[in-house]
Order: sequence, then C-alpha cells, then structure tokens
Amino acid sequence: MRPSTHLLLATSTTLLVSSSYAFVIPQDEVDVLAALAVNESQALPDCSTITSCVPSQGAAHIIVSRASTEPAGTGVLGAVADAVVAACPGSDIVANPYPALLSPYLPSEPYGVGNLTELVTTYQACCPHSKIVLMGYSQGAQVTADFLCGTSEVGFPATPAYAASVKDSLAAAVIMGDPTFVKGLPWDRGNASNVSYFPRQDNGACKPVAPVFISYCDSGDLYCDDGTAADALSIHTGYVTKYGAQAGNYTVDKIGGCPGA
Repeated sequence: MRPSTHLLLATSTTLLVSSSYAFVIPQDEVDVLAALAVNESQALPDCSTITSCVPSQGAAHIIVSRASTEPAGTGVLGAVADAVVAACPGSDIVANPYPALLSPYLPSEPYGVGNLTELVTTYQACCPHSKIVLMGYSQGAQVTADFLCGTSEVGFPATPAYAASVKDSLAAAVIMGDPTFVKGLPWDRGNASNVSYFPRQDNGACKPVAPVFISYCDSGDLYCDDGTAADALSIHTGYVTKYGAQAGNYTVDKIGGCPGA
C-alpha cells in the first residue's frame, strides 16, 4: 500500500515526506510534474467530429449561422459560402445547428452563440494551422457578432468576447442584417442610418478582428435599421442578391492564395 505523502515546496527543491522516508526532488523535476498535472486536469478538445483540417494556405473552414426561420443548414448565405469554396478548393462548410427561431427568439439566439463558440474553439484547437471564416444572416448575424464581440445587448445574457483569442485563425467574418447593428463602425457596410432592434452596447471587443470583419445593413431594413416602410422586410432579406458577390470576393481576398481568385 502506498504511504500517504505531503509536498513541502522550497525555492529550489521539494522535500517529499512519507510515513517511512524522506527525499529531495530537484525543482526542475517538480516543474515538469506540475505541468503534467495541469495538463491532465484540463479537458482536451474532442476532435472526433472533425473529419479533416483544411489546408493552411488558400482554403478555409467556413461556419455559417442561418437566419431566423430558415430550415436547418446554411440558408441563403450558403450561396456565398459555395462561391468561396469554388474559388478556394480544399475549403469546407459547416452549418451552425441552432434553432434559429423567431419566436421565442431569446432562448434561440443564445443557444446559437453557445453552439458557435464550441464549433470555433474546437476547430481552432484541433486544426491550429487552418483558417476559419464566419458568416451569419439576421439572427445568425447576431449570433456571429455576439461570439466575436461578446453579448452586451439589453435583455440578453452576457457572454464573453472571443475576437482577441480567434483573430489569428480568423480569415474573415461576414454578417448581413444584424439586429445588433450600430452605425458608424469601421466594419459597417451599406447605408443604414437609424438604430437597430437590439443595438450592441459594447463594440470595443470587436476591434481585434476589425480588419477582417464586415457587416451589411441598408437604410430601411426592418431589423438592423428600424425600418417601417412596406419594403422593410424585403430590404432585410435582399442582401445576398445585392451584396453576395461582393461579400464572396471580400472573403476570398482575405483567405488569400486561392487559385480561383
């Protein structure tokens, strides 16, 4: 039976004392043992769901968060993602499997943030040399922005920002019709001039990914610009038709090295 032990730390050595003996362990060996103990205590990422890592050059792992009420899959943004894959062979596409419910919206959107967080952080850990692209439309745009910037909208549960921790892996982030849109930010695209449904309170945490982040919102959009005219919904649903090619070219350029660019 193994005797009980107590560790007494010193500056350069450790004295290991048991009921029947004592001996000194050099400090460098203690450091190694401590590191091993820390590593064992941390959960390793589950890479079993990742069939392969995309090439480190000229390709990206694209994660799409669809709009409210769209069927499971990539939704309308799938066309943009497909165009990127065509230009950047070796890329792949994954859909964020969240409810995308318009009603009830509140439990659906935070669920999407949690799913996206797991998808991105797991892929980043399992494929550290691969690039990641994030795309989101409407509720999916809010999901994507909340993951990057942290959730700070009134009425939503706060979540941490991941922009700083994923900036080296993130090739591009493209969102459209974000109901947390705030005008006048460096990543804004379109001509929106009003206040969105759920304006983001803290945009500072987005800054680490500002060079690879764009957010489309046009004037009169029902959700990202508080539009009230008869065409407010059609403006909201029309971004891929209007900006899809531009968004795809932006993404391909940010990935870099794509043979179809």
